[in-house]
Amino acid sequence: MKHALAVAALLCAGLTGPAGPALAGGSPALFGALWSRDDLRAAAAEKKSGRLGEPDRSPPATTTAPVLPPLPDALAGSIRRVDTHGEKLVALTFDLCELADQVSGYDGAVVAALRAAGARATFFAGGKWMRSHPKRAMELLTDPLFEIGSHAWTHGNFGRLDPAAMRREIEWTQAEYAALRAEAVRLARERGLSEADIASIPQAPTLFRFPYGRCRPEALAELAASGLAAIQWSLTTGDPDPASTPERIVQTVLDRVRPGDILIGHANGNGHGTGEALPALLAELTKRGYRCVTVSELVAAGRPVIASDCYDIHPGDTAQYDRIFGDGTTHPRKKSGPRPAPQPAPSSP
Repeated sequence: MKHALAVAALLCAGLTGPAGPALAGGSPALFGALWSRDDLRAAAAEKKSGRLGEPDRSPPATTTAPVLPPLPDALAGSIRRVDTHGEKLVALTFDLCELADQVSGYDGAVVAALRAAGARATFFAGGKWMRSHPKRAMELLTDPLFEIGSHAWTHGNFGRLDPAAMRREIEWTQAEYAALRAEAVRLARERGLSEADIASIPQAPTLFRFPYGRCRPEALAELAASGLAAIQWSLTTGDPDPASTPERIVQTVLDRVRPGDILIGHANGNGHGTGEALPALLAELTKRGYRCVTVSELVAAGRPVIASDCYDIHPGDTAQYDRIFGDGTTHPRKKSGPRPAPQPAPSSP
């Protein structure tokens, strides 16, 4: 218990307001006052992604972001899962990626299924995605069910980016979150919400997911210096695969899930069958005694299993993306070889 409380304190270092440490979004009162049911309802067309004619490499309106204390040594490295000592906790995570030459979508079915089930989850949002979807991003960052982590600015490949580019990917995303939080605070004050409710919105993301699941020692060091914990995964839906179906996702997860797993899916329109799979998956996980928590809550509930490399199934397997995607901020125009189809990962340490 002492370890769990210490880790929770580390994750929330410098981000505690009058309402106490925040491991997810705003209060129920704040969320209900800001958004109506009609606001939250997503149109099918929002799911669609598209390519831009020229890459958009412009910075956010402001590049000023909250400064976090450096990451403690206890959380350095790539967090793959958590040893919960058998407690049936699982963290569902969904990436919201958007490259420089892309406008990604918003899969409202994923978010609606989580809200309908009261399931907690963590969204790893790219900074450019948040800029493209400001209202949806504000809904997510003020929802008490959800936690927001960073997924870099334009999904840059931290296996290839130089130090200055890595810092831009990190800092611009934190700055965009800060700007959207400021707008949510303005709206909340207009509606007469209390300062305690407003303080429940986390000041900044404290978690980060490396695009492509790819890192190197210099990238891990840069992230730790920025005060962000690197969150990998131990179980994948396999939803980027065009052959993915809701049935396949449900079966894949249920066949492999273990207490303490971190599951990865997508909510940016590039996940195939994810939203349709979630109602059945969430119901079965509950039936089996699992409870969905945010990543921060999972980390605080046990002993993080930390690796020195960022990988999918085995160390080194994400290095292939250096060749396929280069710096990762745009889609490859010419393929130097066949792109491997994403495969569901077996349970792994």
